[in-house]
Amino acid sequence: MKKTVLMSVAVLSMTAMLVTGCVTSGPSLSDEELVQLKVEQWSQGLIENDLDKFLATISESFSSRQADDKAELGGFIEEAIEAGYLEEAEVFLEDAQFTIEEGVCSVYPIDLMSSAGSVAIELTFIQEKGDWFVADMGIDGL
Repeated sequence: MKKTVLMSVAVLSMTAMLVTGCVTSGPSLSDEELVQLKVEQWSQGLIENDLDKFLATISESFSSRQADDKAELGGFIEEAIEAGYLEEAEVFLEDAQFTIEEGVCSVYPIDLMSSAGSVAIELTFIQEKGDWFVADMGIDGL
């Protein structure tokens, strides 16, 4: 729980700095740092059961084994929230490895634990309009 709170504080602090311009006046963020921010937003969407925050990280061209497109993924996550599967959700990024090659970034493993159990997730990010978005999501343990 402490890690979740610390991650929330870090995300809020980084967001505040970006909005006020503190970060933009210095060196720009690396691709890995930008992806890290997006992973944290994705995580917070799940932890807070905030479908809009979660979907803001997803590419319009999203496709995976679990969901054919962004709309289907949104429906899947909405059902999980309504069923209580994401109650007490925690996301652990300690073991996550970021691999960036040719405009694609893979992040694995992201460990998600909730009242429904635990899974390991691989997120694949692509660059769109100068930002990074989840284009694929592989889930081990479903």
